[in-house]
Amino acid sequence: MKFLLELMLAELIFLYPAQKRSRFPLRLLLILALCIAGQLLFPAGAVPSRSLPVQFVSFAGLFLLTVAAMGFCFRLSVPSLFSLCVAGYAVEHIAYHVAKIVQTLTGLFVGASLGALEDWELMELVVFPPVYLIALGTIGYFAARNECWKKTDLRFNALSIAVVFICVGLTRVANFYGVGDSVPVSIYAVTCCVMSLVVQFVLYRTVDLRMENTALNLMWQEERKQYELSKKTIDTINIKYHDLKHKLRDMRLPEEEVESIKDAVRIYGSRIRTGNEALDVLLTENSLRCSEAGIRLTYMGNGADLGFMQTMDVYSLFGNAITNAVEAVEKLEDAEKKIIDIVSECRGELVSIHISNYFSGTLQIEDGLPKTSKTEEEGFHGYGMKSMKLIAEKYGGSLHASAEGDLFTLDIYLMKS
Repeated sequence: MKFLLELMLAELIFLYPAQKRSRFPLRLLLILALCIAGQLLFPAGAVPSRSLPVQFVSFAGLFLLTVAAMGFCFRLSVPSLFSLCVAGYAVEHIAYHVAKIVQTLTGLFVGASLGALEDWELMELVVFPPVYLIALGTIGYFAARNECWKKTDLRFNALSIAVVFICVGLTRVANFYGVGDSVPVSIYAVTCCVMSLVVQFVLYRTVDLRMENTALNLMWQEERKQYELSKKTIDTINIKYHDLKHKLRDMRLPEEEVESIKDAVRIYGSRIRTGNEALDVLLTENSLRCSEAGIRLTYMGNGADLGFMQTMDVYSLFGNAITNAVEAVEKLEDAEKKIIDIVSECRGELVSIHISNYFSGTLQIEDGLPKTSKTEEEGFHGYGMKSMKLIAEKYGGSLHASAEGDLFTLDIYLMKS
């Protein structure tokens, strides 16, 4: 049972932030009972040293039992669950061999063997906790921050099988030939497991970047379609507006009624002109939406200063910023705070863009970017800010978000050359 508990604690290093199933505490109690039963069915300490296949099957069976137990507690896909449990197995194996190295080098337990249960348990008690804490603060923190439990890839499974072979096979073979207590063997096992963990989480990051790039490309494609559609729609609206003005003059209606109709449609004919076509389309499109929602959208600056940027970069940069601001301001009950201010300035080769709006609730800023609270929803949530940051960096600049009280500000800096 001790081995199972050590293994499950190591697996929790990577699984603890994942989505838990209902009645999680009760499920933990149930798997504890399963662990006791599994230890009775696969008594690792009682396996004869001469029976190498039985040893391998025994430890592999115990590992699979912990995978099933964790799947009972956490809501994860089987590939992700298996990969993260293997990472836990690697950590447990590292701790085991570090304890063996410490035991051998210190000479505190000369002549002690695994048969001296008290001595070995003391060594485990001393070595395992710090090794687990180091793993939790390094690779575990990386896994939690990058939400590795959500990702899966065939390469993870191939690597997982290799790690299981290293963890289970190497130690069993070494013990079988009587060199299990050798420091070089333990160093080799620790090195293999550490390298396997590094490679595994490098793969996680690679898959994460690939998914992120795919999402950003899809978002940019949708933005291009939206820009072309918006431009065409606004042009059509302006043509219809001017046609309607001429027809109203020919209609024999009371003057008051004619003016009322003109006022009602005038907003659709007021195209904003800043000196940048993409910005004009975007501000005109959003001014209609903001007007209907009682939001005051203001822009101060010369759009011509953005002439060095590609059209879609302008549309994407300002579009994502305005969309986020509108979504935040729409939720406000105070009509006086339904304001979105955009100011752009050009000083030499530097163009600065300052966007501010009020918001309600709490907002977490991480690495200069607001952390999205809509990760469970479908769509491109969270990628808008990443897209804006990439565009700013593309033009040798930077992007920084901040929140003070209920005021959110976004500062973007771009270089013309």
